Amino acid sequence: QHYKSITFIERTLFTMVEITDDEAALYDRQIRLWGVDAQRSLRAANVFVKRCGPLGAEVCKNIVLSGVNSLTILDTRIVEEKHSATNFLIRTNTGKSFAETCVPNLQILNPLVKVDYVTEDLTEDTIKQYSVVCITDGSKTEYEETNKLCRIHGAMFLATNTWGMTGFMFQDCGEKYKYIAEKPKIARGKASEKQDTKRRKVEEDNSEYEERVAHFTQYSNVAPLSSLKFSSPAVLITHGILNEVADLGEHCKTMCQKIGGKEVPEELIRNVSGELVPICAIVGGIVSQEIIKIVSKKDDPIVNSLYFDGLSGAGIIENFRCCEFKK
Repeated sequence: QHYKSITFIERTLFTMVEITDDEAALYDRQIRLWGVDAQRSLRAANVFVKRCGPLGAEVCKNIVLSGVNSLTILDTRIVEEKHSATNFLIRTNTGKSFAETCVPNLQILNPLVKVDYVTEDLTEDTIKQYSVVCITDGSKTEYEETNKLCRIHGAMFLATNTWGMTGFMFQDCGEKYKYIAEKPKIARGKASEKQDTKRRKVEEDNSEYEERVAHFTQYSNVAPLSSLKFSSPAVLITHGILNEVADLGEHCKTMCQKIGGKEVPEELIRNVSGELVPICAIVGGIVSQEIIKIVSKKDDPIVNSLYFDGLSGAGIIENFRCCEFKK
């Protein structure tokens, strides 16, 4: 066997899919990175992405290159000339929908993945065919309703937005999500005579993995900001925009006083309009990375939210646990 295989502690139907010779050749490097079983899981995954703007395009591109079974896009907005400046999947004004325009360019990236689009939103019947549902550039209500639908039918859910220099991601993989991760490496105190006594040799054994469990909650049940001891400015901005506050600056100031957080820079508040390609690339890359992890059930997922502050370049993970989301 040419590739190192990692056996899941809890096998799923995903691992029953076989990798063809063509796929083994195409995905050679990533198979060496995360193993044959992880690639089999990706090979069986069917991913749904809603909206293919600059953020959605980044997510779709990475997912197609990873080698999933299928990617389905919903985006009925009509392409205009200005969109080609921020979306690498749109090269000219086609007069067609975003989805219809982006699908052929995504298909070129990986002919082995089934790339298609739909014109109607998810329903109780259509959601059953998807392993992962990712909603980009959505609203609070849309996230809550879609997350609820995913929970009912067992699909993993991700929500993501960018507003200027601020980025956001939330995911729900179910109340009890099992996965495997590499065991912590053991540092030994043995040093050679030529080495400084403070240096330590780290014993590495990449073949040892352990089963872990992560607990997620639905977006409608996340805890209020007042429960946090510290938070990134990006959290306050995200909370304000998704709750459609009248004055974002005043909202951030008030919440800072309640939770004792850092003052939100005026520059970050002023720059919440438009879609900045570098921010979309960073956040979209993180989102697609999470999709690969939760589908393959390998490595620690983000539990359950990530907030990116483009001004400082910092990404903060917050675990909002079951509580009513309050304004």
